[in-house]
Amino acid sequence: MRFGLRSVLAAVLCGCSAWSATAQPGVEASTRWFISANGADTLGYDLYMPHADTHPGWGVVFLHGGGFFTGSRDGTACQAYCRALAERGIAVVSIEYRLRQVGKGFHCDVSIPDKREAIRWAAEDLIAAIDAVGGNFPNGIIAAGSSAGAEAVLDAVFALGVPTLKAAISLAGGVEPPAAWRDTPVLAAHGTCDALVPYCIDLHHYCPAESAGALLLAGGGGMALAGAQTELLTIQNAGHEISASLLTDAQFIERSVEFINAIVTRTFEPSTTTILSSQPCSLLQHPASNCQ
Repeated sequence: MRFGLRSVLAAVLCGCSAWSATAQPGVEASTRWFISANGADTLGYDLYMPHADTHPGWGVVFLHGGGFFTGSRDGTACQAYCRALAERGIAVVSIEYRLRQVGKGFHCDVSIPDKREAIRWAAEDLIAAIDAVGGNFPNGIIAAGSSAGAEAVLDAVFALGVPTLKAAISLAGGVEPPAAWRDTPVLAAHGTCDALVPYCIDLHHYCPAESAGALLLAGGGGMALAGAQTELLTIQNAGHEISASLLTDAQFIERSVEFINAIVTRTFEPSTTTILSSQPCSLLQHPASNCQ
């Protein structure tokens, strides 16, 4: 399977730029509110309900990217992805979460405890959102996220072990390698030349080992190598830009739908697909696609 290279390799920001939504045929969209995990903040979520629900009782909860200091649930690419899934009969909830790192960033000078807390805030807000909307999806929820949102999703799956989450979709996300990998299936799309979230198992942002923010993460390739139940989409030489560009890529949207169908019908099987490109890699140490 090949993605459109223009879409896959387009250089765009990790977060999503805001837009003014318009109604789409076959989808009813509404904005609602829930209380964050700290019990004090009110957060918004957009509910995209298909007129013809392919999988009644199932839903996708989506978390935007932005490095835990920026980004929005109503960005252009985020809305496009959520609406596209809903137009294919899948109910989607796109949520806000608390951005701990506003004004601070998420780079090598940010300490490991601060990074962990930022990720955990978002993961806990995902759980709070599930508590608010879960009654609509008694059969199960698939959490999806881009960049920082994917890190929060993976934290909820592998560190917190949220039982309601039956699967995850990760665009350029990573997670601290757990002692044991849960058998929750993950659709992981990752570029081998991602300079922010490592494709294999390496330090976040490839930070110097002695830096405050040298957080070890397993990206898509690292999760697959370590034994997670992963459908891995390896994009050779692509960087972190795919965390946004794939949200509007028609073939990735279809791959997401196929993954969701496999989860619902219990036919998921781990696999690896490699998309080749001639784009040069800017990393000094280019990881192999098999992380070996």
